Amino acid sequence: MKQRLFLVFTVLIVAMGSFLTTLGSENVEANTQLQHKIQNIQEEREGNKDDLKQKENEIKEIEREMNKVKDEIRVIDHKSEATNQEIRAKDKEIEATKERIEELLAEIKLLEERIAERDELLKNRVRSMYKNGGSVNYMEVILGAQSFGDLINRISALNTITQQDHNILEIHHNEKMAVEEAKIAMEKELTSLETQLAELEVLKATLEKQRKEKDRLMSQLEEQEGQLHADLGELEEIDEILAAQERAMKQELAAWQERQKQLEAERKRLEEEQKRKQEEASRSGSTNTNNSTESSTPSNPTPAVTAEGQFMRPTTGAISSPYGMRWGRMHHGIDIGKAGRSGDVHVVAAEAGTVIRSYYSPSYGNTVMISHNVNGQVITTLYAHLENRMVSDGQRVTKGQLLGYMGNTGQSFGAHLHFEVHEGPWNGAKSNSVNPLNYIPR
Repeated sequence: MKQRLFLVFTVLIVAMGSFLTTLGSENVEANTQLQHKIQNIQEEREGNKDDLKQKENEIKEIEREMNKVKDEIRVIDHKSEATNQEIRAKDKEIEATKERIEELLAEIKLLEERIAERDELLKNRVRSMYKNGGSVNYMEVILGAQSFGDLINRISALNTITQQDHNILEIHHNEKMAVEEAKIAMEKELTSLETQLAELEVLKATLEKQRKEKDRLMSQLEEQEGQLHADLGELEEIDEILAAQERAMKQELAAWQERQKQLEAERKRLEEEQKRKQEEASRSGSTNTNNSTESSTPSNPTPAVTAEGQFMRPTTGAISSPYGMRWGRMHHGIDIGKAGRSGDVHVVAAEAGTVIRSYYSPSYGNTVMISHNVNGQVITTLYAHLENRMVSDGQRVTKGQLLGYMGNTGQSFGAHLHFEVHEGPWNGAKSNSVNPLNYIPR
């Protein structure tokens, strides 16, 4: 019976050794594939550098166009400055014309008031003359003198009255002429004012046209600059992700290689254990198989590897948007919604791995990307729209480790987790993305 148990145990040991030997050969192949994928990423980075150079050439062309636009803006600025100077000069000219018109109006008003007073005086004189027969009887005035001195006084008074009447009439005539001249001058000033105002409107229209042209050029410039920054930002972000991904994959490869060394050491230990058992069996012909089985049975590494390969759900909640086409564009992941839940909803690593990037993306908000090495296969996961991030670039994380809380950052409508799975390294085109439900429970 003991010999039979010993034979069974020996067969198991041999089978295990054979399995580990096969696993070792598979590990060598997987190691080669991993290194090949890292090389692919390096080549992709080189290709990205070529794209960057091409984009830099395009940017130089855009910069030349931008410089032309800036020159045009500079010319418009100079023209606008000159137009503004003309407008200011025209404003002063118009103000001076308005002041002259005000002075003429005041002068005309004063003259018209004096003419009106004099008209009243002349009307009284005419009325008095009419009552006295229409003219002065000079003979009566002379003959009515009481003495020679009275005669002289009477004649002098008559001369004074006549001279005053003459002066009044002359002043009256002159002021009427002055009023007419002032009115003519005011009409000229008003005509000049209308011309100046029309010229001012033309200058303002010219300035407005210059402003609109500048606004158009500025919009064109902003669009070109925005596109330039967007292109550069996208290329730089992709290159940063690829560089970080290369580092993470190398770190994952090193960890994987260390696990393979441990497996190889375990295989050798089992071989030595098998030889020792065989030697003991040949010497004694019997052995306490039950005790030996209990003491020598190794911890099977397969469950650990399998456990690592079994992805867990990154968070709780219902799937609010599946993988596939959405709104005319490809949705490269799934959305798991918070669905009105209060408090913090944990987002965890679906599998052990190395953090490629932990950063803020304008579109994805707070984002974590992790590189996993599962049985020699590279898997990349992405967790987006997080409220916060609790891991950093290059950090080694375990399955189920907290990455952050479900959030609503970036271009997001409502708190949810956007989760992506890529079979192989991540790339800008996301050509390696697959349905995450192929890896995680529903």
